Amino acid sequence: MSNTQLRIISAAVMALIVSICLFLGEKTTLLFIMVAGVLSTDEIYCNFLKKKRFGGLYFVSQALFAAPFIYFNFISDNGEAFDHFILSSLVLNFFLIYYLFFMKMSSRNVIKVMTKAPFLAGIVLLLPFMSLTALFSSEKWLSWIAVILLVNFGMDTGAWFFGKNFGKRKLWPSVSPKKTVEGLLGGMLTSSVLGGLAFYFLFERSAFFVWPLFFMLGGVSQLGDLVQSKLKRQFGIKDSSSLIPGHGGVYDRIDSLLFLSPFFVWALKAAGRI
Repeated sequence: MSNTQLRIISAAVMALIVSICLFLGEKTTLLFIMVAGVLSTDEIYCNFLKKKRFGGLYFVSQALFAAPFIYFNFISDNGEAFDHFILSSLVLNFFLIYYLFFMKMSSRNVIKVMTKAPFLAGIVLLLPFMSLTALFSSEKWLSWIAVILLVNFGMDTGAWFFGKNFGKRKLWPSVSPKKTVEGLLGGMLTSSVLGGLAFYFLFERSAFFVWPLFFMLGGVSQLGDLVQSKLKRQFGIKDSSSLIPGHGGVYDRIDSLLFLSPFFVWALKAAGRI
């Protein structure tokens, strides 16, 4: 079986699992998201930072993610707390943008901080995950989840298709050698089309402003992927894990979605949609 076939089968299985969770409702979907967060925390702690699993700080890292996630999503009804998580996640993202564009590949500062305080893995992941679950505060959470998934999927799939078939100019070889300018633009266009169509059918048929918005958010999604590519190069790994055949780890599949989430939710809040 070729790697492409393996990737397609794995993607189909993942899509089926996500669809089943969405069908079963809010609590099941939140539980699925929490499991993805726990696995991502494990991947960063053990594979990026190369720390031993099941040590004391490993459980601290997992607790720093899981305890607030469970409390605010399953127990508390304090919706205002999510605003703080979204703001904190935006601050984190702007730092990551600075890291991506202005910190040299030879710099070891991020590695030193994370290695000395590996429990930060749980906090670093908690912020964007809580931004994503802020969508559940809306009665139309299922529709918003569908839109953000399509915007993110559109970027990934469009970038792959256009890059593979039309890509000539490398986007950023030192960070991600396979990405191309044509792939970036094609992915952003695909995000705009898929996100716009979803919004058209699920919400308002006359809201044409969302098409350029989803085009830009597709680019934001790509930034998240570039950030992870740079981190993996600095930490000397190819994938966050080998859990998903043909795709790598859980964090490999959701890195751009996590980066996109606070910007997406902030845009919805600014527009008074949630």
